[in-house]
Amino acid sequence: MKTKSKLDIRKYSLILILVCMIVVCSFLSSSFFTVKNFTNILKQVSIVTICSFAQGMIIILGDIDLSIGYLAGMAGTYACIMYVSTGNLVLAFLFGIFLGALVGAINGLFVAHFKLPAFIVTLAMQTVCFGAICLYTGGQNVYKIGDFKVLGQGEVLGFIPITVVFMLIMLVITHILLKYTKFGRYLYAIGGNTEAANAAGIQVEKVKWAAFIISGIFAAVAGMVMMGRLNAGIPSEGAGYETDAITATVIGGTSFSGGAGTAFGTFLGSLIIGILNNIMNLMGIDSYMQMIIKGAIIILAVLADVLTKTQKRTVKIMVSASDAKQK
Repeated sequence: MKTKSKLDIRKYSLILILVCMIVVCSFLSSSFFTVKNFTNILKQVSIVTICSFAQGMIIILGDIDLSIGYLAGMAGTYACIMYVSTGNLVLAFLFGIFLGALVGAINGLFVAHFKLPAFIVTLAMQTVCFGAICLYTGGQNVYKIGDFKVLGQGEVLGFIPITVVFMLIMLVITHILLKYTKFGRYLYAIGGNTEAANAAGIQVEKVKWAAFIISGIFAAVAGMVMMGRLNAGIPSEGAGYETDAITATVIGGTSFSGGAGTAFGTFLGSLIIGILNNIMNLMGIDSYMQMIIKGAIIILAVLADVLTKTQKRTVKIMVSASDAKQK
């Protein structure tokens, strides 16, 4: 019974943390526990959450994608430009998807085929993405984007923000990919032990390549939703989203060393960060202090992951030693 209780607590720990945060925040600010504020929180976290799903898949794989934020800014702004030029929203959206897939494919090429560190490749791609859009726009923002804003400001059924709809759709897609497809099982296998995955016949290079392409597509979707919400194409607006995505993903239970994580956990992690940001804003906490707090949270989350893995490894060693003695 005690073991089962411990397992239940671990399984629902994120939900318990979320509930506790809501209760505490309700006492800290009278403006927190309102329908309007909760709607604002969901709008605010939607873009980060989509980026987090992309980051989560790459971290499960055992890598990292630091280009997500600037890729979102580039793809979103180019999509705005395409819409202004053609007046076709579907074409503009598909163009943004294409750019995201292209950048993801380039990242995957260097990481999977040429075996370069993902950290270095995607860090360099940040600069490439930002330079590419600034070269075209001359470093200027794109205004008067017309109906493109519906991607970030529209509503479904007259009251559900379309940004939330996009977030939920990406949640479902990520959940299906990770839990019900061979691709998802291969991600966990590669992240857990690349050599064992190779020995099992998994085409590691192709899986990694596909993961980075999907990550790029997700980032592009986030970028287009972001620009629609801002009602302008602002290339620099994506900066920092990769950090928030990493924070939400790690807090959501995705192991930084790869091989573990879920879409729902990432979603909860993003909500936790969103509520934290919201209450800090309502309480008037300085923005620089907020950055320090979020940085500290990343360190603590990674530390908790490392300590948990160390504890599990110790238990396995003790069990193995015990079995050896019995034999």
